[in-house]
Amino acid sequence: MKARHGVYLLLGLCCTLAAGPVQAFDEEAASSALQVARRKLTRTAEEVPLGQYPKSSEPDGTWLLVPADNRVGWTQGFFPGELWLIYDQSREPDWRTLAETWTRPLEVQQYNTETHDLGFKFMPSYGLAYELTNDDYYRQVLLRAAGSLASRYNPRVGIISCCDWNPDWHLPMVSDTMMNLELLLWASRNGGQPGWRDMALNHALRTLADIVRPDGSTYHVVDYDPDTGAQLFRGTFQGYSDTSTWARGHAWVIYGFTMVYRYTRDPRMLEAAQRVTDYYLGRLPEDTVPNWDLDAPIPQKDSSTAAAVASALLELSNYVPDADKKAVYWNAALRMLDALSSPAYLDTEDTSPGILLHAVGHLPAGQEVDVSLIYGDYYFLEAIRRFQRSGIWSSQPGFAAGTRTLGSGNTGVQVAEFDVMPRAQTLDGVIGHADSSARVTSRSEFALSLRLSPAGVFDAYDGTRYAATNAVPYEANAIYHVRILADLPAGRYSVWIKPPSGPEVLLADRFAFRSSAPVTDDLGQLTLKSTAAGEFWVVGHTLRPAPGARPAE
Repeated sequence: MKARHGVYLLLGLCCTLAAGPVQAFDEEAASSALQVARRKLTRTAEEVPLGQYPKSSEPDGTWLLVPADNRVGWTQGFFPGELWLIYDQSREPDWRTLAETWTRPLEVQQYNTETHDLGFKFMPSYGLAYELTNDDYYRQVLLRAAGSLASRYNPRVGIISCCDWNPDWHLPMVSDTMMNLELLLWASRNGGQPGWRDMALNHALRTLADIVRPDGSTYHVVDYDPDTGAQLFRGTFQGYSDTSTWARGHAWVIYGFTMVYRYTRDPRMLEAAQRVTDYYLGRLPEDTVPNWDLDAPIPQKDSSTAAAVASALLELSNYVPDADKKAVYWNAALRMLDALSSPAYLDTEDTSPGILLHAVGHLPAGQEVDVSLIYGDYYFLEAIRRFQRSGIWSSQPGFAAGTRTLGSGNTGVQVAEFDVMPRAQTLDGVIGHADSSARVTSRSEFALSLRLSPAGVFDAYDGTRYAATNAVPYEANAIYHVRILADLPAGRYSVWIKPPSGPEVLLADRFAFRSSAPVTDDLGQLTLKSTAAGEFWVVGHTLRPAPGARPAE
């Protein structure tokens, strides 16, 4: 079967839905959130002076700003990162221009050796810029920044010292540094020194040994004697107490171990990511947005933590080998995104310059409490990007909203495969393929159609009517694998469906293309149409030529 990862995710979603009514973040919610983001980012780019970077919302509806050349500040990379994410989603040239305009002033940071936060500054900005443009200018700046970060590595202890500004610390390691390791790992793969990878892995292993507690909870800070490596202090700086777990620091560790595994495939990193994730998920409230500290009696939600963890779990679900665990992580991420895209957290009324409400920067210091935070917004958009790349598509009530472009090269004899999950016991939904030149405004443009009929069975369109060679009933929250052989020159197609148990069944045997459809020379568009949004899901849709296939007679 194809799309096995999608099957695992749908299995988990099936279990979640079967357990009771829940909301599920879907393409419509993602699109709505992105509309809010585009409006907010456009306004910020218009109102904030170039060279100043938003950090947190102020009571008067403006941004607290950090200059591009502030060496200790760590948040300057996130606004250009958001612009790059919107450009990647839209591919509109104006967004690329904005992203480049706000990225290049950060070049001044490439020789900054005073902080560990160069990963935060450069990977959302220059990292995405290089990924999306392949402009070598961005790569060269990234390599120089990685060299600056590597200068803070202490080989005796095997860590990157986080900072120099606190006179009470000697050689401090904080959970935040796990996020900055990506700059070293990326650079070691892209023309930098190979030893930078070892630095990053050593630091991650030291984090696992000294910051992660046996139960999967975390400290925020460990301070060492730089000469002997002896521990001088373990506790917190931004959390509730030295024995508590500061939520966002824990998010950095979840995300960080996952990211280090992506680069190294070291099984210790995958095990660590799961351990700290499982602890976190076990401490979440009903709406999945955590308290600012997982142990604090002071209630204050932190949406920035939820955003970072949601993004991390969408990646982590790709790596764990156990199907049940994949589903747990994916479902948790969707519930987090569902909460963050709700009116409780997504600022659709423009009360804030930011996208998400109710985030916390540094509660013990009384700084940035119940505000919008630029980094929470960035990880929310990153999580949406990861969701959109997952290949799970939901049906829509409108033809335009439910249509995806597949390209004009799918000609000749084609094989389409995908998994489909109905989310209701009976519905009226159709999965239709049309020519790339068709203007899809009704079902009549679909040359070939697979229907989830109101009678609770699958059928397909045979020239002038829906029919089935063999009956295949469907049930809500079950997963069906679909294989379609489409002979475009002959104007005929066959459909096989494999139920959750049992063999593959021939549903449509060389059915004729719909007689009212336009001339169909390619499978260029796919439409998922239903009465209401999200009544069924399709995952892992693929098209490939079928060389040697015997044309329909």
